[in-house]
Amino acid sequence: MLESYLKQTRTQKDILLMTHIVLGYPTFEDSYDIIAAMVAAGVDLMELQIPFSEPIADGPVILHANQKALAGGATVQKCLDFSKEISRTFDIPFLFV
Repeated sequence: MLESYLKQTRTQKDILLMTHIVLGYPTFEDSYDIIAAMVAAGVDLMELQIPFSEPIADGPVILHANQKALAGGATVQKCLDFSKEISRTFDIPFLFV
């Protein structure tokens, strides 16, 4: 499914844009608004990161976002439920990281 989407979209564009978001940062409501804005701006696909406590390899900015999301109550289940909602709302592929 992803491969066919990429091939089809590449027939219409020379380059595709993939973005990344830490779910629940700063809040799930804000995450929704950020995703909506990115999709409206033409993002082709998006990585959704489920926050976890030790994302050291991601660098300080992503580490901070993970810590804040967890402190705000983000859980794996909340991220899965949220992802189900946005995948029904927006017509781009979402990938978990």
